Amino acid sequence: MSGRFKVRIGDEHHTLEPGGFAYMPSGIPHAFLNLTDQPAELIVVYTPGGCQKFYEELGPATRTEAPDRHEIGAIFERHGMSLLGPPLSDD
Repeated sequence: MSGRFKVRIGDEHHTLEPGGFAYMPSGIPHAFLNLTDQPAELIVVYTPGGCQKFYEELGPATRTEAPDRHEIGAIFERHGMSLLGPPLSDD
């Protein structure tokens, strides 16, 4: 991991510094937000595997000036997930 992230896992909020780690169990709502104004990297590991198709589709949809929340929600649905609540804020 590079950069600095805010992570929500269920009702808990954490800040991850470079090299940090967070466990996000299946079925528990979670989200993460890059807290810097620079590109950051996050490694996501799924077991069992297979979720890479979700990120291949989500990545381009979120790398725009104003991501379309409806389009992002549709991507989640196509992959059996739900987009919950508002996006995380940096406060």
